[in-house]
Amino acid sequence: MGFTLCFLLVGSVYLLRTRPDAFIKTMPIFISALIVFVMGVVDDFRDLRARTKFIGQCVASLIPVLFGFQFTQFGPIHLGFVGKIITFVWFVGLTNALNLIDGIDALCGLISLSILLTLAAILQLRGSSDYTALLFILSAAVLGFLVYNKPKAKIFMGDGGSQFLGFMIAAFPLFKDAPKLDYNMFPMVVVLVSIPILDTFAAMWRRTRESRSFFSPDKAHLHHKLLNMGYTPLSILGLLVVIQVGLCVISLIVMLWIDGLRGSLVLFVALLAMIIFFSVIHYTSHAIKRVKKDGVTP
Repeated sequence: MGFTLCFLLVGSVYLLRTRPDAFIKTMPIFISALIVFVMGVVDDFRDLRARTKFIGQCVASLIPVLFGFQFTQFGPIHLGFVGKIITFVWFVGLTNALNLIDGIDALCGLISLSILLTLAAILQLRGSSDYTALLFILSAAVLGFLVYNKPKAKIFMGDGGSQFLGFMIAAFPLFKDAPKLDYNMFPMVVVLVSIPILDTFAAMWRRTRESRSFFSPDKAHLHHKLLNMGYTPLSILGLLVVIQVGLCVISLIVMLWIDGLRGSLVLFVALLAMIIFFSVIHYTSHAIKRVKKDGVTP
């Protein structure tokens, strides 16, 4: 809770003192993020119905889209109105994805911090620096939180914090003033958030296959599968953070030095590698579960 309010306060003061016009432009994002945060906090204490929370997320995600925040290109393809639909789904999806990945101490915080710093570097070095300070302010707030969230954690992020981070990470790529960033921005951020996004897609497929509600909880997320394979929470944290840093490095290289279709190809290969990683973990964990169920020593 603390890092969220800290960011909103410091970020607002910074923009008001340096760029009042940017503060006005950012207000739809701040208001929407606050809605997401408040609903998450209420859920932490009062256990909101999942459908109610989802409706609140949809309302919050619709606000920035109506105020013109959207992805405009997917590689050489100009998205037009379709970009608004993609952006809406992007906000709702990433808000939930960061929440679902928050199952190991410091995992959500470290993944978020890596993504925020990568976006800050890209925006700064490619000529879209007006909102870079906001990324550094949120990064500093998350870093302060991680001091007390590292294993074994003294404080926890909760739904309010994780969903707020997901919403803000979804929003920051839309603060871009340099046209050169548009070409590969969408595929780049998909690669950046591929760990939580692929985990969410896997959860949706799993619940559809089992004829369960999308909102029903389970213990078959990526970190649960790694635990089942014998990894400790600390080793899971190390593994996933190393992979996330690798994704950040690839994204930086593409956005700074590899333009056009060549950059798109590199990003596609990176995403394909992540899909293969998730598939290997899924089938390995499934095989271990079957061995345990059959009572056979592996």
